[in-house]
Amino acid sequence: MDLTGDMKIHKIEFSQILDSARMTEFWNRAFVSLLFTAVILLVASSCKNEDQFLLPTPDPIIVEDQVLVPAGEVVLGNDPEGWGNYQLAVGLNPVYLDSFYIDRFEVSNQQYADYLTTMWNAGLIYMTGPGDVYQDITNYLLIEITSEDCPIRYNSSVQGFEVEVGSEELPVVMVTWYGASFYAQYYAKRLPTESEWEKAARGVVDVFGTVAGVGVGYPYPWGDAIPTESLANFGDIIGSPVDVDSYTAGMSWFGAFNMAGNVREWTATSIGGAKIHRGGSFLSSADLLKTAMRTFSDPQTTDKTIGFRCVVDM
Repeated sequence: MDLTGDMKIHKIEFSQILDSARMTEFWNRAFVSLLFTAVILLVASSCKNEDQFLLPTPDPIIVEDQVLVPAGEVVLGNDPEGWGNYQLAVGLNPVYLDSFYIDRFEVSNQQYADYLTTMWNAGLIYMTGPGDVYQDITNYLLIEITSEDCPIRYNSSVQGFEVEVGSEELPVVMVTWYGASFYAQYYAKRLPTESEWEKAARGVVDVFGTVAGVGVGYPYPWGDAIPTESLANFGDIIGSPVDVDSYTAGMSWFGAFNMAGNVREWTATSIGGAKIHRGGSFLSSADLLKTAMRTFSDPQTTDKTIGFRCVVDM
Protein backbone atom coordinates (compact mmCIF):
# COMPACT_ATOMS: atom_id res chain seq x y z
CA MET A 1 0.00 0.00 0.00
CA ASP A 2 1.57 3.24 -1.20
CA LEU A 3 0.58 5.78 1.49
CA THR A 4 3.21 8.19 0.27
CA GLY A 5 1.54 8.38 -3.16
CA ASP A 6 -1.89 8.89 -1.62
CA MET A 7 -0.56 11.65 0.58
CA LYS A 8 0.96 13.38 -2.44
CA ILE A 9 -2.35 13.15 -4.30
CA HIS A 10 -4.32 14.55 -1.34
CA LYS A 11 -1.73 17.27 -0.89
CA ILE A 12 -2.14 18.31 -4.53
CA GLU A 13 -5.96 18.24 -4.26
CA PHE A 14 -5.88 20.32 -1.06
CA SER A 15 -3.53 22.81 -2.70
CA GLN A 16 -5.89 23.09 -5.67
CA ILE A 17 -8.87 23.65 -3.36
CA LEU A 18 -6.92 26.27 -1.44
CA ASP A 19 -5.94 28.03 -4.66
CA SER A 20 -9.55 27.92 -5.85
CA ALA A 21 -10.77 29.45 -2.58
CA ARG A 22 -8.17 32.18 -2.79
CA MET A 23 -9.15 32.97 -6.37
CA THR A 24 -12.82 33.09 -5.41
CA GLU A 25 -12.04 35.50 -2.58
CA PHE A 26 -9.89 37.59 -4.93
CA TRP A 27 -12.63 37.92 -7.53
CA ASN A 28 -15.26 38.67 -4.87
CA ARG A 29 -13.10 41.50 -3.56
CA ALA A 30 -12.43 42.72 -7.09
CA PHE A 31 -16.16 42.72 -7.85
CA VAL A 32 -16.96 44.69 -4.69
CA SER A 33 -14.18 47.17 -5.53
CA LEU A 34 -15.44 47.63 -9.09
CA LEU A 35 -19.03 48.05 -7.87
CA PHE A 36 -17.93 50.71 -5.37
CA THR A 37 -15.97 52.53 -8.08
CA ALA A 38 -18.99 52.44 -10.41
CA VAL A 39 -21.22 53.95 -7.74
CA ILE A 40 -18.71 56.75 -7.12
CA LEU A 41 -18.45 57.49 -10.84
CA LEU A 42 -22.25 57.48 -11.19
CA VAL A 43 -22.65 59.96 -8.36
CA ALA A 44 -19.87 62.14 -9.78
CA SER A 45 -21.44 62.06 -13.22
CA SER A 46 -24.81 62.98 -11.77
CA CYS A 47 -23.34 65.94 -9.94
CA LYS A 48 -21.50 67.05 -13.05
CA ASN A 49 -24.73 67.12 -15.05
CA GLU A 50 -26.49 69.23 -12.45
CA ASP A 51 -25.93 72.96 -12.02
CA GLN A 52 -22.46 73.57 -10.75
CA PHE A 53 -23.88 75.61 -7.89
CA LEU A 54 -26.82 75.02 -5.60
CA LEU A 55 -29.47 77.29 -7.09
CA PRO A 56 -32.23 78.89 -5.01
CA THR A 57 -35.77 77.71 -5.74
CA PRO A 58 -37.82 80.21 -7.78
CA ASP A 59 -40.78 81.72 -5.97
CA PRO A 60 -42.65 83.69 -8.67
CA ILE A 61 -45.38 86.19 -7.85
CA ILE A 62 -48.13 85.27 -10.32
CA VAL A 63 -51.04 87.59 -11.09
CA GLU A 64 -53.43 85.96 -13.56
CA ASP A 65 -51.22 85.11 -16.58
CA GLN A 66 -48.39 87.47 -15.68
CA VAL A 67 -45.48 87.44 -13.24
CA LEU A 68 -44.02 90.33 -11.28
CA VAL A 69 -40.52 91.62 -11.96
CA PRO A 70 -39.78 93.91 -8.98
CA ALA A 71 -38.07 97.28 -9.29
CA GLY A 72 -34.32 97.32 -8.91
CA GLU A 73 -31.02 97.09 -10.71
CA VAL A 74 -30.02 94.38 -13.18
CA VAL A 75 -26.76 93.43 -14.86
CA LEU A 76 -27.15 93.31 -18.66
CA GLY A 77 -25.20 92.11 -21.67
CA ASN A 78 -22.01 90.07 -21.87
CA ASP A 79 -21.17 90.32 -18.19
CA PRO A 80 -19.90 87.82 -17.10
CA GLU A 81 -17.88 87.18 -20.26
CA GLY A 82 -19.47 84.60 -22.54
CA TRP A 83 -23.08 85.22 -21.48
CA GLY A 84 -24.10 87.37 -24.44
CA ASN A 85 -23.30 88.90 -27.82
CA TYR A 86 -23.52 92.58 -26.87
CA GLN A 87 -21.74 94.70 -24.29
CA LEU A 88 -22.85 97.76 -22.34
CA ALA A 89 -20.38 100.63 -22.15
CA VAL A 90 -18.05 100.55 -19.16
CA GLY A 91 -19.74 102.00 -16.09
CA LEU A 92 -23.33 101.51 -17.31
CA ASN A 93 -23.90 98.21 -15.50
CA PRO A 94 -25.99 97.69 -13.46
CA VAL A 95 -29.16 99.35 -14.84
CA TYR A 96 -32.19 100.38 -12.75
CA LEU A 97 -35.67 99.32 -13.93
CA ASP A 98 -39.07 100.08 -12.44
CA SER A 99 -41.43 97.24 -11.49
CA PHE A 100 -43.49 95.62 -14.23
CA TYR A 101 -45.56 92.53 -14.95
CA ILE A 102 -44.59 90.34 -17.88
CA ASP A 103 -46.72 87.68 -19.59
CA ARG A 104 -45.94 84.29 -18.17
CA PHE A 105 -46.41 82.75 -21.62
CA GLU A 106 -45.88 83.83 -25.21
CA VAL A 107 -49.03 85.12 -26.93
CA SER A 108 -50.84 82.13 -28.46
CA ASN A 109 -52.53 81.65 -31.82
CA GLN A 110 -55.95 81.58 -30.15
CA GLN A 111 -55.32 84.85 -28.34
CA TYR A 112 -54.22 86.56 -31.53
CA ALA A 113 -57.12 85.14 -33.56
CA ASP A 114 -59.55 86.51 -30.96
CA TYR A 115 -57.86 89.93 -31.25
CA LEU A 116 -58.14 89.86 -35.06
CA THR A 117 -61.83 88.98 -34.87
CA THR A 118 -62.47 91.93 -32.55
CA MET A 119 -60.55 94.29 -34.84
CA TRP A 120 -62.34 92.93 -37.94
CA ASN A 121 -65.80 93.44 -36.46
CA ALA A 122 -64.81 96.98 -35.43
CA GLY A 123 -63.63 97.78 -38.96
CA LEU A 124 -60.07 98.50 -37.80
CA ILE A 125 -58.29 95.97 -40.03
CA TYR A 126 -58.58 94.78 -43.60
CA MET A 127 -57.32 91.88 -45.70
CA THR A 128 -55.68 91.88 -49.10
CA GLY A 129 -56.82 89.53 -51.84
CA PRO A 130 -54.61 86.65 -50.65
CA GLY A 131 -55.76 87.26 -47.06
CA ASP A 132 -52.88 88.91 -45.18
CA VAL A 133 -54.08 91.31 -42.47
CA TYR A 134 -53.31 95.05 -42.31
CA GLN A 135 -54.24 97.82 -39.90
CA ASP A 136 -56.72 100.20 -41.50
CA ILE A 137 -55.26 103.51 -40.29
CA THR A 138 -51.54 102.90 -40.87
CA ASN A 139 -51.71 100.23 -43.59
CA TYR A 140 -49.04 98.29 -41.71
CA LEU A 141 -48.98 94.53 -42.20
CA LEU A 142 -49.97 92.84 -38.92
CA ILE A 143 -49.75 89.13 -39.70
CA GLU A 144 -49.12 86.97 -42.74
CA ILE A 145 -51.93 84.43 -42.44
CA THR A 146 -51.39 83.23 -46.01
CA SER A 147 -48.17 81.56 -44.87
CA GLU A 148 -48.28 77.80 -44.33
CA ASP A 149 -46.48 78.48 -41.04
CA CYS A 150 -49.47 80.46 -39.70
CA PRO A 151 -52.46 78.32 -38.61
CA ILE A 152 -54.84 81.30 -38.29
CA ARG A 153 -57.46 81.63 -41.03
CA TYR A 154 -60.44 83.89 -41.71
CA ASN A 155 -63.81 82.09 -41.71
CA SER A 156 -66.45 84.11 -43.56
CA SER A 157 -69.29 81.97 -42.22
CA VAL A 158 -68.60 83.16 -38.67
CA GLN A 159 -67.20 86.58 -39.66
CA GLY A 160 -64.08 85.94 -37.67
CA PHE A 161 -60.68 84.31 -37.43
CA GLU A 162 -60.13 80.72 -36.34
CA VAL A 163 -57.14 78.52 -35.53
CA GLU A 164 -56.48 75.11 -37.00
CA VAL A 165 -57.37 72.39 -34.51
CA GLY A 166 -54.37 71.46 -32.38
CA SER A 167 -52.55 74.77 -32.90
CA GLU A 168 -54.55 76.94 -30.51
CA GLU A 169 -51.90 77.07 -27.77
CA LEU A 170 -48.86 77.33 -30.02
CA PRO A 171 -47.20 80.76 -30.00
CA VAL A 172 -48.41 83.08 -32.74
CA VAL A 173 -45.80 83.52 -35.49
CA MET A 174 -45.59 85.32 -38.86
CA VAL A 175 -46.55 88.47 -36.94
CA THR A 176 -44.74 91.74 -37.60
CA TRP A 177 -43.42 94.05 -34.92
CA TYR A 178 -46.39 96.30 -35.69
CA GLY A 179 -48.78 93.38 -35.31
CA ALA A 180 -47.28 92.62 -31.91
CA SER A 181 -47.24 96.25 -30.77
CA PHE A 182 -50.86 97.00 -31.82
CA TYR A 183 -52.05 93.82 -30.07
CA ALA A 184 -50.35 94.92 -26.86
CA GLN A 185 -51.79 98.43 -27.07
CA TYR A 186 -55.33 97.15 -27.54
CA TYR A 187 -55.12 95.23 -24.25
CA ALA A 188 -53.55 98.20 -22.42
CA LYS A 189 -50.17 96.52 -22.46
CA ARG A 190 -46.93 97.11 -24.37
CA LEU A 191 -43.94 95.23 -25.66
CA PRO A 192 -41.09 94.89 -23.15
CA THR A 193 -37.92 96.86 -23.66
CA GLU A 194 -34.87 94.75 -24.30
CA SER A 195 -33.65 95.44 -20.76
CA GLU A 196 -36.98 94.44 -19.20
CA TRP A 197 -37.05 91.24 -21.23
CA GLU A 198 -33.51 90.36 -20.17
CA LYS A 199 -34.17 91.03 -16.49
CA ALA A 200 -37.23 88.77 -16.62
CA ALA A 201 -35.10 86.07 -18.24
CA ARG A 202 -31.81 86.18 -16.29
CA GLY A 203 -32.95 87.49 -12.90
CA VAL A 204 -30.68 89.04 -10.30
CA VAL A 205 -29.53 86.04 -8.25
CA ASP A 206 -25.95 86.48 -7.01
CA VAL A 207 -24.87 82.82 -7.13
CA PHE A 208 -22.58 83.45 -10.10
CA GLY A 209 -21.20 86.77 -8.93
CA THR A 210 -22.08 90.43 -8.66
CA VAL A 211 -21.41 93.72 -10.40
CA ALA A 212 -21.48 96.77 -8.12
CA GLY A 213 -23.28 94.63 -5.54
CA VAL A 214 -26.00 93.41 -7.94
CA GLY A 215 -26.32 89.70 -8.76
CA VAL A 216 -25.50 88.84 -12.37
CA GLY A 217 -28.41 86.38 -12.58
CA TYR A 218 -28.29 83.26 -14.76
CA PRO A 219 -26.69 82.53 -18.15
CA TYR A 220 -29.87 80.62 -19.08
CA PRO A 221 -33.35 81.32 -17.68
CA TRP A 222 -33.24 78.17 -15.50
CA GLY A 223 -29.64 78.44 -14.27
CA ASP A 224 -26.28 77.32 -15.64
CA ALA A 225 -27.18 73.81 -16.84
CA ILE A 226 -26.46 73.22 -20.52
CA PRO A 227 -29.73 73.25 -22.55
CA THR A 228 -31.41 69.87 -22.97
CA GLU A 229 -34.68 68.62 -24.47
CA SER A 230 -36.29 68.81 -21.02
CA LEU A 231 -35.48 72.51 -20.60
CA ALA A 232 -36.20 74.15 -23.96
CA ASN A 233 -37.31 73.71 -27.57
CA PHE A 234 -34.16 74.42 -29.61
CA GLY A 235 -31.68 73.06 -32.13
CA ASP A 236 -34.34 71.91 -34.61
CA ILE A 237 -34.86 68.83 -32.41
CA ILE A 238 -38.65 69.08 -32.67
CA GLY A 239 -38.64 71.28 -35.75
CA SER A 240 -41.56 73.53 -34.84
CA PRO A 241 -42.95 75.56 -31.92
CA VAL A 242 -44.67 73.83 -28.99
CA ASP A 243 -47.45 74.97 -26.65
CA VAL A 244 -46.69 78.16 -24.75
CA ASP A 245 -46.96 76.48 -21.34
CA SER A 246 -44.33 73.82 -22.11
CA TYR A 247 -41.02 73.26 -20.26
CA THR A 248 -41.80 73.97 -16.63
CA ALA A 249 -38.22 72.95 -15.77
CA GLY A 250 -36.95 75.74 -18.04
CA MET A 251 -38.94 78.48 -16.28
CA SER A 252 -37.05 81.69 -15.50
CA TRP A 253 -36.28 82.89 -11.98
CA PHE A 254 -39.29 85.26 -12.06
CA GLY A 255 -41.59 82.53 -13.42
CA ALA A 256 -41.81 83.15 -17.19
CA PHE A 257 -41.95 80.19 -19.60
CA ASN A 258 -40.01 79.66 -22.84
CA MET A 259 -37.70 82.64 -22.54
CA ALA A 260 -35.14 80.39 -24.21
CA GLY A 261 -36.13 78.63 -27.42
CA ASN A 262 -39.57 78.02 -28.96
CA VAL A 263 -39.86 81.44 -30.67
CA ARG A 264 -37.85 84.63 -30.59
CA GLU A 265 -39.76 87.56 -29.10
CA TRP A 266 -40.14 91.12 -30.36
CA THR A 267 -39.11 93.88 -27.96
CA ALA A 268 -39.77 97.61 -28.02
CA THR A 269 -36.06 98.40 -28.43
CA SER A 270 -34.59 99.58 -31.73
CA ILE A 271 -31.10 99.14 -33.14
CA GLY A 272 -30.72 101.39 -36.16
CA GLY A 273 -33.93 100.93 -38.15
CA ALA A 274 -34.44 97.38 -36.88
CA LYS A 275 -36.22 96.01 -33.81
CA ILE A 276 -34.54 93.65 -31.36
CA HIS A 277 -35.94 90.24 -30.57
CA ARG A 278 -34.70 88.00 -27.80
CA GLY A 279 -34.73 84.42 -26.56
CA GLY A 280 -33.77 82.22 -29.50
CA SER A 281 -36.15 79.83 -31.23
CA PHE A 282 -36.84 76.16 -31.93
CA LEU A 283 -34.14 76.38 -34.63
CA SER A 284 -31.49 78.15 -32.50
CA SER A 285 -28.28 76.59 -31.26
CA ALA A 286 -27.77 76.23 -27.50
CA ASP A 287 -25.51 79.29 -27.41
CA LEU A 288 -28.27 81.56 -28.74
CA LEU A 289 -30.48 80.59 -25.79
CA LYS A 290 -28.32 82.53 -23.34
CA THR A 291 -30.13 85.36 -21.61
CA ALA A 292 -27.90 88.12 -23.00
CA MET A 293 -28.06 87.12 -26.69
CA ARG A 294 -29.83 89.49 -29.07
CA THR A 295 -30.98 89.26 -32.67
CA PHE A 296 -32.84 91.85 -34.73
CA SER A 297 -34.71 92.45 -37.97
CA ASP A 298 -36.86 94.98 -39.83
CA PRO A 299 -40.15 95.67 -37.97
CA GLN A 300 -42.13 94.55 -41.02
CA THR A 301 -40.47 91.14 -41.00
CA THR A 302 -42.63 88.04 -40.66
CA ASP A 303 -40.96 84.79 -39.70
CA LYS A 304 -41.95 81.35 -38.44
CA THR A 305 -39.50 81.75 -35.55
CA ILE A 306 -40.70 85.14 -34.21
CA GLY A 307 -43.55 85.77 -31.76
CA PHE A 308 -43.93 88.00 -28.70
CA ARG A 309 -45.17 88.53 -25.15
CA CYS A 310 -46.38 91.69 -23.40
CA VAL A 311 -45.72 93.67 -20.22
CA VAL A 312 -47.81 95.94 -18.00
CA ASP A 313 -46.52 98.80 -15.86
CA MET A 314 -47.34 98.74 -12.16
